[in-house]
Amino acid sequence: MKTEVKYVKLTKKYEKTLMESLKDFVAIDSKYDEATVSKTDPFGKGVTKALKYFEELAKKDGFKVTNYDNKVVEAIVGEGEKNITILAHADIVPEGTGWSQNPFEVVEKKGVVYGRGVADDKGPLLSCYYGLLALKENNLLGKYRVRFLVGGNEESGSACMEHYFHTLKKEEPTYGFSPDSNFPVVFAEKGIMNFEVKKKVNIPGLISLKGGTAPNSVIELATMQIEINDDIVPFLVKNYPDVEIYTRDDVVNVTFHGKAAHGSMPQLGVNAGMKAIKCLADYTQNKDLLKIVECYSDVYGKGCKANGYSHDMGQNSLNVGLLDYKDGEISLIVNFRFVETCNVADLKSNITTASRPLTVKFSEAMPILYFKKDSPLIKTLVNAYRAETGDYENEPLAIGGGTYAKETTNTVAFGLEYPGWDSKMHSVGEQIKVEALNQGMAIYARAIHYLGQLIENEN
Repeated sequence: MKTEVKYVKLTKKYEKTLMESLKDFVAIDSKYDEATVSKTDPFGKGVTKALKYFEELAKKDGFKVTNYDNKVVEAIVGEGEKNITILAHADIVPEGTGWSQNPFEVVEKKGVVYGRGVADDKGPLLSCYYGLLALKENNLLGKYRVRFLVGGNEESGSACMEHYFHTLKKEEPTYGFSPDSNFPVVFAEKGIMNFEVKKKVNIPGLISLKGGTAPNSVIELATMQIEINDDIVPFLVKNYPDVEIYTRDDVVNVTFHGKAAHGSMPQLGVNAGMKAIKCLADYTQNKDLLKIVECYSDVYGKGCKANGYSHDMGQNSLNVGLLDYKDGEISLIVNFRFVETCNVADLKSNITTASRPLTVKFSEAMPILYFKKDSPLIKTLVNAYRAETGDYENEPLAIGGGTYAKETTNTVAFGLEYPGWDSKMHSVGEQIKVEALNQGMAIYARAIHYLGQLIENEN
């Protein structure tokens, strides 16, 4: 008779080590840094440093470790034809402004830890890693490989996993998951495409207009510089009393404040970039600016005739994530997410037509991900979650966010955000419960163990 494995007991010894590792990991500013990008640091020095941190950690713990060009670090345990693949990421979105602490220092208050990356994705990465380590050190892995992949470009296009699976042509997972989303499990993800909107505009006196740090984040702060005249300051004071105004050397410097949010949920934020454009459009009555306001203010895509709805995935969404004006040209980078009832070609046609005379250039779309809820992968992961939490009420869900699950096959997003909890991913005050990280180790250990049993039963 087999003895039931007590995953909580198995992972408890790693709780202190997990927190120590998280403090060291979060201390590394691993956002994409174009200024330090090179052949040896393809995503910037900070990302390379974070990948090296995981590389050394996994080597110390006895994994077979390979660093692929400072894009992906692979840690493998076990042998066998089939594999369980875990995909997590070491890069972060920019820290933003308004923190009450150093965002690169883990601060704990009343059982909650704060810091950039604690929830997306350094905390979940480590929670899953130590769950796997517990299985490894207790000889609970079978005749299969477990492959733990840590990438460095998830927040800026996932070029890391493109390199691993498509350039290097590494094998696809037998079963896989990414600890970078929600529990109980994500069975569907919206499609994603970014597009750039450009237009030469004649705005007398405008020097600069800037906002945003990444396409997939709601613009928290936007700035405008414009030559001073008799009515610009009175206009701002009367119509936009919440802006900051500073005049110097005949130039008005204006700062617009918004509220950051993940680009997949723009309705939860306030877009400072769109506030800035609307202000300038109201002031100048410039037709091109008014067109931008008309097309891109609605976060569900109605303004550019690109709204859509499905029962499983909800509504399409639209986020203006980057804004810039220079040399007489305004440009926006828009992060657009769409549901399975939409046709990509029709969406592109509608957006292009509705935006005229603005020009629109699309990047390659990330496809929709969809698994049946009764598929072996979904059922196995849900069973692992329920067995550890006792939560039989919450069902598998569809999300607007795009995860590494789209970069390969047989893979879904699985935790570590619990139902009813807002981790403030991509926002100021990113947070996660210590209890969640600790319980996550047991959930992930059980999930890996269950997937291994599924593989062995299929042999």
